[in-house]
Amino acid sequence: MKEEELLKKRLLELSQKAYTQNIYTYTHFLNEYEQSIYKEVQKDLTFVDSHLEGGHEYFTRAIVIFGSEEMFGYKGEIPLVCVRISPVFDKFAELLTHRDYLGALMHLGIERHQIGDILVDKKTAYVFCFEHIAEVLEKELVKVRHTQVQVTKILSEEVKFTQKFQKKEGFVSSMRLDSVISLAFGLSRKNSALLLKGQKVFVNGKLLIGGDHKVETGDAVSVRGYGKFLVGTLGKQSKKGRQFVVLEILC
Repeated sequence: MKEEELLKKRLLELSQKAYTQNIYTYTHFLNEYEQSIYKEVQKDLTFVDSHLEGGHEYFTRAIVIFGSEEMFGYKGEIPLVCVRISPVFDKFAELLTHRDYLGALMHLGIERHQIGDILVDKKTAYVFCFEHIAEVLEKELVKVRHTQVQVTKILSEEVKFTQKFQKKEGFVSSMRLDSVISLAFGLSRKNSALLLKGQKVFVNGKLLIGGDHKVETGDAVSVRGYGKFLVGTLGKQSKKGRQFVVLEILC
């Protein structure tokens, strides 16, 4: 609770600074729970424009930017950049995981809130981070596990990562959140309810603890420890009133 209150206080301070000094301000990278807190207090920060920026469409971690061109009359630079980590010798490179890359970054003394998402595509990884962190990585990151790597700062349009989805379809008793989660990850309704009570479920970035929330086509549902999925098309109902639904699970 103390950390939650500190974050709310920090969000208010940054919003007031942006408003009174006519400058852009921004947070560190927020996880999904912290983003949910931001969305909760956003209604009290209407005196300043603000939005989340993660660097790509399906971000999990993001910064909050306070300010806009409409508000200030000038366009501010987004302090978020992307670096590409690739093997020096592709032939001898290992197939590294998200955990491998994160471990290598932590080993350099970089704190988790200083970097955003790490997208892994075969033998290449894309890391979203602050400009000064990118400079550290370009100079100091030379190896991930046993693989020698090179780090290059790139433009967002140079990110070659394409989000992959695994389609899962089936019938649910209703479009209740707990029922749809059960279908997505093959869980019992009881276990889905425990995840909700444990504050591990987010719908469109908002923390939800009630399984009776009705999800709709286009909603993005994230379950900490399991993954993220999009609610796709709805089919016809069965004779018993069960709803056919197609889910797209992020791989």
